[in-house]
Amino acid sequence: MQATKVRREKLTISTLRRPPAEPKVSAEAVLDTRTLFNGQRELKILHNSETYRLSITKLGKLILTK
Repeated sequence: MQATKVRREKLTISTLRRPPAEPKVSAEAVLDTRTLFNGQRELKILHNSETYRLSITKLGKLILTK
């Protein structure tokens, strides 16, 4: 009986390079009004095809109107 030669090689598994993870956004995102309004006193927000107005009053309060 003839012996069969078996070739054995080491197999290496290369690790996949993943793109950098995106920053995690918390469910409670916080927006600073100074950044949001960018020096203005009013901005418009489009929500479900409706336009809303977010305004800063003279006393520094926020008012959202449709």
